[in-house]
Amino acid sequence: MIFGARVGHDALFDEVCRSIELDRKTKSLLQSVLKKHQLAYPAKIFVEPDTLMRALNDPDFEEDYEELKKLYTSWFTEPTRGGKR
Repeated sequence: MIFGARVGHDALFDEVCRSIELDRKTKSLLQSVLKKHQLAYPAKIFVEPDTLMRALNDPDFEEDYEELKKLYTSWFTEPTRGGKR
């Protein structure tokens, strides 16, 4: 089956979420981050730290800081406020 570009990227994001066993709440949080930061290829959030780093420093995600930090450190390295690693 051939998917349109957007459907294919969304499907990849969903598959990665399933493969790493993200719960519904965490997946929803990541989707909010993706929407806010307009990432063209959603699955890149799992391999490129910049989007999560921006979310960690975004006041809109202040209440989710600990969850985002946990994801960041499990996928990349310890974050610091201000975007410097």
